[in-house]
Amino acid sequence: MLFTIRHRTRYDYSQPVRLSPQQLRFYPRCDGSQRVVAHQLNISPAPQGQNEHLDLEGNRVTQVWFEGETRHFQIEVDMQVETLRHNAFDFMLAPQSMLLPINHEQDSICARAYLERSCADDAVTVFAAELSLGVNRDTLRFLDRLNRQLHADFSQVHRHSGPPQAPAFTLQTRHGACRDLAVLFVDCCRAEGIAARFASGYQKGNLQSDRRDLHAWPEVYLPGAGWRGFDPTHGYPVADTHVTIAAAAHARDTLPVSGVFIGGGAHSRLDFEVQIQVSGP
Repeated sequence: MLFTIRHRTRYDYSQPVRLSPQQLRFYPRCDGSQRVVAHQLNISPAPQGQNEHLDLEGNRVTQVWFEGETRHFQIEVDMQVETLRHNAFDFMLAPQSMLLPINHEQDSICARAYLERSCADDAVTVFAAELSLGVNRDTLRFLDRLNRQLHADFSQVHRHSGPPQAPAFTLQTRHGACRDLAVLFVDCCRAEGIAARFASGYQKGNLQSDRRDLHAWPEVYLPGAGWRGFDPTHGYPVADTHVTIAAAAHARDTLPVSGVFIGGGAHSRLDFEVQIQVSGP
């Protein structure tokens, strides 16, 4: 599929402020499942300097810094991205991936950050264990059941701001935004010995919707298959219907805009617009 995406993010400030250096993540990952056809980034006010680099997670970051004061900060990005993975299961699992927990002895150093549970809770541990036992600890069946159950049993809500909820809270309340379901999915996987991370980007979704937004979903690392996405918001594995911008062990490291402003008593107002067109099967 060929995605044509336009994303505008604008912050307006109640009085002139100074912007600290800002970290922007708006460039899609290049990981074999997608390729960037075209990409253009426009920033207002024009930055004094700009730097492109990769962070520790392999996400492309645009660092910008400014001179003087401003009453607004706007980022406009236009991109075309071709998604290449038509089959979500085009792999052969390594033997150590078949049953849970996965043996990460050979890649333990790299996998460590994706196995650590930052806020482990017994309720989530028990929930994941019951799902795992119900499928005889079969890895792919566990992932499929977890994905389908979060989709079927949890109410999806829209929250345009704020960090993800704690996994235990989402499990208890049985509702959450896409980022909340993604964080719960990740924690369940880590509880069962699957390296997992948080991914952010765009999805095909309903192309006729009047309001589009960034989307979030989990990815798991399966030896023999690499990183593979699942989308509990929709209940299916990820193939060519998603464009990944950033992925990281912690959701905070995928934020499209990271930085602060300096101005006594000033407050900000966020406005955004996302347009997505998709061509191809």
